[in-house]
Order: sequence, then structure tokens, then C-alpha cells
Amino acid sequence: MENFNVLIVEDDFRVADINKSVTEDVEGFKVVKISYTANAAFTFVSENSPDLIIVDIYLPDYNGIELIKKIRKHEYPVDIILITAAHDSETVENSMRYGVFDYIIKPFDFSRFKESLENYKSYKSSISSASDYDQNKINVFISHNTFSSVTGDLPKGITTFTLDKIESAVNNIPDLFTIDDIMREINLSKITVRRYLEFLNKIGTLKKTYKHKKIGRPTILYSKKADCV
Repeated sequence: MENFNVLIVEDDFRVADINKSVTEDVEGFKVVKISYTANAAFTFVSENSPDLIIVDIYLPDYNGIELIKKIRKHEYPVDIILITAAHDSETVENSMRYGVFDYIIKPFDFSRFKESLENYKSYKSSISSASDYDQNKINVFISHNTFSSVTGDLPKGITTFTLDKIESAVNNIPDLFTIDDIMREINLSKITVRRYLEFLNKIGTLKKTYKHKKIGRPTILYSKKADCV
């Protein structure tokens, strides 16, 4: 599994430590530096080339958007997730313009943060595993820029990027399938896959049934067909 080196940019050391703990709780991520100012962060990026930056907007020397703009100007190959209390339209629009991977508004659920990291891991895995892309794959890659979690178009805990990947996986496997079948198609945790399949079941896209065994819990089966038995 690919490992990702992460830089956290946050002026509150307590929040920075929490973000570090949550980040490293997701397999494949290692926080290699915490910077408390934008200048310190830029210096680290220029000298060390981390894979991912988790950055706040409000920093003591200059704001996170200016930091992102400076990084993009120098064309450093790094991805960015914003975690911030700022949610005005101008800030969100500028973030999209400079290509942030995700935008998470404080205060936030740790599950939302972890899902963003899982999405990032899946996104990078998908990109590295193919030499060229069809339109459907490109649509999945760029869908995270819709910021559905910011606009509130989907229920809490459901994002466009992950939903597109789940639906794509469902379309690529037989009509009757389990959570494990989906996990073999995409690199997401079992908890995340279950949440999205339950959402699709709730809105009527999938039907859920149970296969009972002599011992142990029944196996949950999902189907795209309404007549599944």
C-alpha cells in the first residue's frame, strides 16, 4: 500500500495535535511535519515535497488561500485539504480555483475527516493504476470539486466523490453482492462501504436481503434488482 507524507498547517497546537492523531489513525498516512505559520509551511513544502497538506485558512502571518496560491505558483506537486471555520462563498470559490481536494468546515466530525482521507487514498490509487482514462473515470476524479458536503445536497456523511465510486463499483459486479464484493473493487473501509450501500438502499436504488447461516450472523446481500430473493 502506498504511504502518504502529510504536512499539517494549523496555528492552534491543540487542534494540530488532534488533526495529526486522526490523520495517522487512517492507514497509509504519516504526519511528517506540523507548521504553525504559512511561511514555515511554504519552506517545508519547497524543501521536502510532502504528498498532502492539511491547512487552515486563518494563520498568523498570511492566510491559507495565499499559501495555496503561492504553492500553485511554484508548481509544487502537492495535494491540499482545507479544514477551516471559513465558509464564505469567496473563500470556497477561491479554494476550488486553486484545486483543493476537499473542504471541511470546522467544527467537523472525525468520521468526515477520515472519509476525506480514505477518498484521497482511493483517488490516488485509481490514478496510479491506469495509463489512460475514459470519460466515466475522469468524471469520478473531478467530482470531489463539487463540494457536495459544503452545499448540503447530500445527507451528512455522504459525499459525491465516494458515492460515484460506490455506484461505479456496483455497476461493475453481479446483481447480487456483499460489502466485501464492493471492497474488492475499491479501496475503502468496510464502515464506509456499508454506510453508502445503506444510503442507496434507503433511497431505493438497492434492495437489501439476508442470507441466514446455521452459525453466526446472517450475510447481508444487496441487489440492483427489485426481485432479489
